[in-house]
Amino acid sequence: MAELLLPESPRPEVRFRTYEGEADIPAIAELLQASFHANGDTIHVDPEELRVESRHASHVDLTRDMVLGFVGDRLVARSMLMWADAMDGSARQYQSWGDIHPDWRRRGLGRAMWNRNIERLQAIAALHDVTGQRVLSVPWLREGDVGGAALAEQLGYRRVRLYHHMTRPTLDDISVPPLPDGLEVRPVTKAQLPALWAAMEEAFRDHFGAKDWSDRTFRAWSERPLTDPALFVIAFDGDEVAGGVHGEIHPGENEANGYLRGWTDPVYVRRPWRRRGLASALLGRALVRLREVGMTSAQLDVDTENENRALTLYERHGFASDRIAGEWHKPMGR
Repeated sequence: MAELLLPESPRPEVRFRTYEGEADIPAIAELLQASFHANGDTIHVDPEELRVESRHASHVDLTRDMVLGFVGDRLVARSMLMWADAMDGSARQYQSWGDIHPDWRRRGLGRAMWNRNIERLQAIAALHDVTGQRVLSVPWLREGDVGGAALAEQLGYRRVRLYHHMTRPTLDDISVPPLPDGLEVRPVTKAQLPALWAAMEEAFRDHFGAKDWSDRTFRAWSERPLTDPALFVIAFDGDEVAGGVHGEIHPGENEANGYLRGWTDPVYVRRPWRRRGLASALLGRALVRLREVGMTSAQLDVDTENENRALTLYERHGFASDRIAGEWHKPMGR
């Protein structure tokens, strides 16, 4: 057991240690669920999803850089970190995440864990030969986490981007525009996931934010229980992937919230096929696919400043924003 002393923690009853393996996952799932619920999120945390992510964790040493805080045997806080390159190649982001149980918020635990993350990220960055910018970041800070936003500001971070969670309340009156000439939608299988991963990486290369496209991250995505190619709507130009929408259904989320809702996320189109209405045509078909398998509503997340005007596209297809999250940055000295 790797016990940790966090000098800035004002709570002597909280014992910190690092992640010890999959035996910790049930407690982590329970903590995350409580934290997300307190933030107004509808996400359901699936322990099996966490297991897959941990087995293929990339750009992080979980046994050193996932920190768990306990009161007795109860997990009340977790933080972790990793790094990833900006999709447009402009910077390397050194990322922090943290979740505090609502019963233990605003007691100084978040500050102690976050400062520990910053110290570790600076040490990691010192080992990297990076020509572009280096940025400390929090990729997804939910609006409901008021204390997290206040702490981010106190630590010198600034919100640089806004993301909307959007919901289509029904799957009635779906608009399904025609596909551009020469393209067709064909079913895909697990064997084609590498080609879809490569298409996404290329399509998102001009998007804001950072993403780890490593082989380990691909394996985590492809092995997720919720990655179901039967729900994907993929357009082909001959043998080339032109774009796609990856549908998902989260049974635990639907049961917990009392609805039948699917995800239509991500939506992507590669550059040679843009500005021809393909994203709209694919999204309409993805909504129909969800309806065909029994869903009655849909949801997705969107970057509100997306240069391809994704927000407008989704609004045209009946989606409306119901909550927001922000990305926060702080420049890192070289």
